[in-house]
Amino acid sequence: MTGAGRRPVAVTGLGSCGPGGVGVPALWEALGSGRAHRPPVTEFDVAGATLRAAGRVPSAVGGDGEWRALDLAGAAVREAVDGLDAGGLGRVALVLGTTDPGAVPPLPGRFPGDLAAACAERTGLGGEAVTVANASASGAAAVAVARDMVAAGDAPAAVAGGADAVTDLALLGLNSLRTLGPEGCRPFSARRRGIGLSEGAAVLRLQPLDAAAPGTVLAVLAGCGLTNATGHLAAPDPAGIELAVRLALTDAHIDPGDVDFVNAHGPGTRRGDTAEVAALRAVFGDRLPSVPVNSVKGVLWHLQGGAGAVEAVTCVLSLVHRAVTPTWGAAPVDPAFDDLDLVLEDRPRPVPDLRTALSVSCGLGGMNTALVFRRP
Repeated sequence: MTGAGRRPVAVTGLGSCGPGGVGVPALWEALGSGRAHRPPVTEFDVAGATLRAAGRVPSAVGGDGEWRALDLAGAAVREAVDGLDAGGLGRVALVLGTTDPGAVPPLPGRFPGDLAAACAERTGLGGEAVTVANASASGAAAVAVARDMVAAGDAPAAVAGGADAVTDLALLGLNSLRTLGPEGCRPFSARRRGIGLSEGAAVLRLQPLDAAAPGTVLAVLAGCGLTNATGHLAAPDPAGIELAVRLALTDAHIDPGDVDFVNAHGPGTRRGDTAEVAALRAVFGDRLPSVPVNSVKGVLWHLQGGAGAVEAVTCVLSLVHRAVTPTWGAAPVDPAFDDLDLVLEDRPRPVPDLRTALSVSCGLGGMNTALVFRRP
């Protein structure tokens, strides 16, 4: 949605649970320290898999069965809406992305996989419930959908993000596509060989900027861009990624020169990292080496439908803390990316003038989403 009459949309709450821990403070600590919970997979046979571990929430959150994604989503949503009374919750929309059509078992009157409706029922959110399935870009796409709902006045507020569990279908399916790497995600590294899979959920609470209570605005979601563009089901297309980024910048009414930080999709696959960097070079030109670029997948691995959402949360946290977290696992960096500032320190880097952040998410089938956040 674009147009001068659109209401600016603020981020006023965050929620997260994943391999870095439960809660947004735990997420920020994990991103800064490089520590995450990635135990061996034991609940199904992974004897033939390239990678036999997965990112897990390190403390008890719900059960371990077929409702797992719903339990994770519920934990993140409750954190994001903490402090709202029942009356306020009753008008909040919920938009959730997932890659798993079986994320919620079928119930009478509900479509199979309707994660958002089931989660809204559990958490007391009474507005519209929308489930988005855009592969690994699902969580970011859900945030973009919710932004448009709030900006257009279709919802007075919304919680948006994504959630997925580690299932045999996901892990073994990606293994059959030769997408798993023996060391998990190593974004931009010369030794990258594929991804590691994780469970988790992350969400953002959105509302009109002019309706937000004083002191509650963490960031402004200034722009969104989505494309479905590729010439191959599994191979990303730099042109599709570039277009999504340009659409987001146009939507935010900014130029590439206004971006202070890029949170890349950065999965740690040969083709994925190469295509994304090609797109960023096309957008930013000679300025790209001066822009910090990171990927959180080196520590969290790939949260599937929750990946784009947790990366959006990361951008907001970077703006709040005025710092950029490292790209863990990148060293030794692929010589093709030697010119990039991949934030290779062992702690968050202070960036006092950080005002605008770009997050990029990509999925199988050419699903690309770019989000622009700025300080209020």
